[in-house]
Amino acid sequence: MPKKLTSLLALLLIPLLLTLPAAASTSAAAAALLLADSGLPLYLQNADTPLPMASTTKIMTALVAIEQGDLEQEIEISAAAAAAEGSSLYTREGERYTLEQLLYGLLLRSGNDCAVAIAEGVAGDVAAFVDWMNERAASLGLTATHFENPSGLDAEGHRTTARELALITAEAMKNETFAAIFATKHHQIPATATHDARYLENKHRLLRLDATGELIGGKTGYTRASGRSLVTVARRGDATLIAVTINDPDDWRDHQALLHRGFSGVQPVDLAALVPETALPLAGGGTLTAGTVASHTVVLPADTTPTVSLRLPRFCYSTTSLLQPVGEAVVRLGDKELARLPLVCLKKDSREEKMSIFQLIRRAWCSIINWVVV
Repeated sequence: MPKKLTSLLALLLIPLLLTLPAAASTSAAAAALLLADSGLPLYLQNADTPLPMASTTKIMTALVAIEQGDLEQEIEISAAAAAAEGSSLYTREGERYTLEQLLYGLLLRSGNDCAVAIAEGVAGDVAAFVDWMNERAASLGLTATHFENPSGLDAEGHRTTARELALITAEAMKNETFAAIFATKHHQIPATATHDARYLENKHRLLRLDATGELIGGKTGYTRASGRSLVTVARRGDATLIAVTINDPDDWRDHQALLHRGFSGVQPVDLAALVPETALPLAGGGTLTAGTVASHTVVLPADTTPTVSLRLPRFCYSTTSLLQPVGEAVVRLGDKELARLPLVCLKKDSREEKMSIFQLIRRAWCSIINWVVV
């Protein structure tokens, strides 16, 4: 089939994101669909099984390079980088690129030569950079992820899970530089005295051909041993979803179905509206009403109800002013803490009375043991 016709057909498939039925399962060995902001799962399929993830590894490579390096740093391509096997930007030994340019080559072209050059340029050598990658994974609390190289080439022990790869992506998307490069469909590296101009096209087909504006990032991966891996990030309204499949021969269609499933199964919830107003006694008589004043909307799986626990004092003093913080509400969904919302004085009905010396002593003693959880 001619290349132009193939591209046209792929473009016509993009609206299926809006109409495909929710899949009961994918063709992948493992899959995960998570809400990016909270990490809450919308779909899991063998999501905690450690598997090789090919070039989706480069999501962590890029994040660590951005956090540890200088985007304007010039990096000279070494013989080892130029000789890197697999997908490549086809750099040559002695060429010089900025770290930012190599990051585009890493994420759009999936250049293994870029991965080696970045590791050498930022950390001094590949082994030190890989140590940073593993330390960064540990900082996220990931227990099943381990990196042996910055490119994703097959290596014993090089692995992650669908869930943890989605969590790595969610963390990376918080970085504005990463998010901007990750969303780029086309990019040109201008010519310099050391190399010709390079025109890059994102290898993520759905992202490249998306006309809806909902797809905001993605990374492909493939080796013969690992099969096809794919990460897609999409946003609709307040909901940002991350879809991950590992070893999936039908990944393009599966990601369309997963994202449709996700967007159809979420709802915005104002957590502040779940917090009840609570009356507290005032020392000396009267009551104070505590509650929230600002909305706090999050996107949650449909048909789920968070729980609220309140941290409040046994009493408040009559000198407490309106809108003064008096406690907090902790909102959870299952074991996941969603937010801590301040509780403030909304109104008070003070009836201060003269107190005896014994009442004053009792009030001072109570202030020492005032705070409780309700």
